[in-house]
Amino acid sequence: MTKPLRTEFIIADGGRARWVKRSDHADDFVTVKEITAEHHHTGGPQGVVFEASSGQRFSVEERDEAVKAHHMVFARSVGDAINAEAAAGILARLALVAPSHVLAAITEHLTTGARAHLAKTLAKDLGKTPDHELGTWLRPLETE
Repeated sequence: MTKPLRTEFIIADGGRARWVKRSDHADDFVTVKEITAEHHHTGGPQGVVFEASSGQRFSVEERDEAVKAHHMVFARSVGDAINAEAAAGILARLALVAPSHVLAAITEHLTTGARAHLAKTLAKDLGKTPDHELGTWLRPLETE
């Protein structure tokens, strides 16, 4: 049986990123810190016009573009946090999990030094997955 490598995981979506590691006391995963973005958008059916709290009105398509832009800004801030940890020497082996568009934006923003720590990626939205359900997805990322 292959022994798991000491891996840090970052699980991100468009507005939240969690730093996850294997628990020291069990064969489970725990969130050790997180970053959240403030976002104020409303959902609803196609064809509806939304009104922001400022009174500005916008279509579903405009709203979707604004949400996507917000996700990209947040992805860059996650990349900045990873870059800072790599520069400080506190980042070891990293696995990054995010929806494909967020994953691409984060990895694109990483410095060469931070990329050197990136061992695995998984294009999957696990942002709302509770810690106790992460093992199925994260355990395969711990091996070479």
